[in-house]
Amino acid sequence: MGWPEQTPTLKAFYPTTDLVTGPDIIFFWVARMIMAGYEFMGDLPFQNVYFTGIIRDKQGRKMSKSLGNSPDPLDLIAKFGADALRFGTMRSAPLGQDILFDEQNVELGRNFCNKLWNACRFRQMVGGTGVSPVVSGVSPETFEVQAEIDPKLLTSDDKWILLKLDQAIREMNTAFADYKFSDATGTLYRFFWSEYCDWYVEASKAVFFGNDAARKANTLAVIDFVLSHMLRLFHPFLPFITEELWHGMGYAEDMPENQGGQTIMFAPWPKPLDDDFKSHYGLTGQDEKYIEARNELVTQGRNLRRTANIAASKKIKFIVKPARELAAHDVEVLKLLLNAEAFEVSANYQPGKNTMTVRAELGDLFLPLEGLIDKEAETARLKKELEKIEAEAAKVEQKLANPNFTQKVPANVLAEHKQRLADWQAKGDHVKSALAALQG
Repeated sequence: MGWPEQTPTLKAFYPTTDLVTGPDIIFFWVARMIMAGYEFMGDLPFQNVYFTGIIRDKQGRKMSKSLGNSPDPLDLIAKFGADALRFGTMRSAPLGQDILFDEQNVELGRNFCNKLWNACRFRQMVGGTGVSPVVSGVSPETFEVQAEIDPKLLTSDDKWILLKLDQAIREMNTAFADYKFSDATGTLYRFFWSEYCDWYVEASKAVFFGNDAARKANTLAVIDFVLSHMLRLFHPFLPFITEELWHGMGYAEDMPENQGGQTIMFAPWPKPLDDDFKSHYGLTGQDEKYIEARNELVTQGRNLRRTANIAASKKIKFIVKPARELAAHDVEVLKLLLNAEAFEVSANYQPGKNTMTVRAELGDLFLPLEGLIDKEAETARLKKELEKIEAEAAKVEQKLANPNFTQKVPANVLAEHKQRLADWQAKGDHVKSALAALQG
């Protein structure tokens, strides 16, 4: 860099901010760099030292050429992709801790990349350039990319996913500031896979199945807003696929060359949604709580189906006795997410015999079993399952009743056993409720 002359290059790169290294060379390299920096430059060479974990094999040995226990990165890249290798490794690497290498983590990274690609493909199919629809009944209309969002046409799901995006951006910023990159990948995984794909995309199909073109265009505008932010959040971890999708989705076309039009690397980092944005689009904590409650009702309904041993693909009827008024859109979403042939809202419903019930924040959900199952066979199955659950709960209770165990084990082990007992008891109560419905 031109030392000892004060060249522009030396001024640009000395001092720097961060040094990334392994903890095994702190004295051999890091400490000597600091001493040499003060000696020859009169200044600290870097402000922060980030210690990466050591990647070890399944026996806990440090990977090395001499042991021959290190996989060839080029082979992994050829098999899974560079993005998959990077994301899978980062997700399994807590700050400063060693990593036991497992190829399954790289495979998880590949599956994640596939999911991201398919999520963008869904956007193109339901509102792109006339491609065949991804779901039956959705017309392949063409809509403007990154259109303006109309606050008056936002559904409760639209508001919920925007609030979740805001939360994810804030968590990402905190994780990066603290150098907790595995926390950042965990946030991305939760937001994209669970909140966006599992809940929002599935709920949005209720809009795409409908005939309201204006509502459909608005939902697509929300999807574009979320996806364009999401690709930028992913880019440090998945540089290749995000670059491809950034251009393939048409987001680069809406950006000046120096702000993402040429490459996603120039696109501005997403900012949390400010109060003016939330006020303009009517985003409040109540929207978030409402959708969380509705999603919980869906989860409870799916649990009823599993408890009754009814196939997830079978169309069945649900009835809800609401604790509050349900909008027509939300009723359609509940019907869709529960894969219900019919979803009836009845404020005065009184359950008859052979009806399973669950109570949730939004109301009581009923699943009439008449004609759906073999009552005697299902009763026998549930009784057998209850016996197994009670036996497992008894084993944990016996341990927790033993002072030699409770007084000697670490607090986290004791808490784990208490949670295990609570889980078994909850499962038992669920099965008892199902048995009571069958015998009622």
